[in-house]
Amino acid sequence: MAPNDATAADASPPSTHEDVVSRVFLIRHGDRFDYANDHWAPAAKRFGCLTTDPPLSALGHRQAKETADYLAETISKNSDSGIGSNTNISKIMVSPYLRVIQTACPTSDAFDVPLSIEGGLSEAHATPGDVLPSPEERFAYFPHVDPTYQSLHRVEPTPGFTCPKTGHDCEAFAGHYTKRMGEFAKKIEEHHRGEVIVCFSHAASVALVAALLKCSMRELKFAACGVYELEQINDGPWRMVNNGDSNPHVSETSPTTYPWGFSEKHFQEVDGGRYFGESEGVGLDYFVPS
Repeated sequence: MAPNDATAADASPPSTHEDVVSRVFLIRHGDRFDYANDHWAPAAKRFGCLTTDPPLSALGHRQAKETADYLAETISKNSDSGIGSNTNISKIMVSPYLRVIQTACPTSDAFDVPLSIEGGLSEAHATPGDVLPSPEERFAYFPHVDPTYQSLHRVEPTPGFTCPKTGHDCEAFAGHYTKRMGEFAKKIEEHHRGEVIVCFSHAASVALVAALLKCSMRELKFAACGVYELEQINDGPWRMVNNGDSNPHVSETSPTTYPWGFSEKHFQEVDGGRYFGESEGVGLDYFVPS
């Protein structure tokens, strides 16, 4: 089943002020500093830094600002056209990783909405526990962060799996990550019905798009600062309003942080535990109704 794209969305009946409209903007982080500067990771390792938590590059920061401008324009248009009963952002949720927090800061400034660090949006090979700085520690450098927010989802390590880059215990990728996205999609529907929320995450979170649309992941990709906009009217199916596989709202991109998507290999069982899923029936069509 292919994703329900903007073409299909145009054919859907328009919403009214009486309808309960739920809207999710899902955004990938901007250009990574370590991908653009290959000297960073060895230096970070030498100084005891977490090499899977790099900052944005200078380009990534520019992309983040342009994405905030795009969101402001899009939400303003939705408000002017009377789409749904509520067009104000109720929550900005972010992955706990530095590059994602940095990408979200201009949007927090633009809408005066704090950042809620959400474990459910964590990167692939997420390392639970105190490996990453806590929300309180992030707040010291990013006052946009709300340290009182309680995450909807807690990521658990998968027994026997370690991150191939850091050696820390981690969640098995891609199988358990995909299952997590399915669970998190249900929590979004439960806790944010009738709201507009913005989620900043990573390329692999195209699995969250598939979970909400109930479609295959085969054709889904995520560009740097790409924006997926998904909409649900009342209790109807989710539909895609904007595809995040490209990022025409940014003025410059880099080949180092390219549009990424899942492939069959990510669910195959590989010695060393890097990929995982097929033994548990998780694959590219996991969210397609049987």
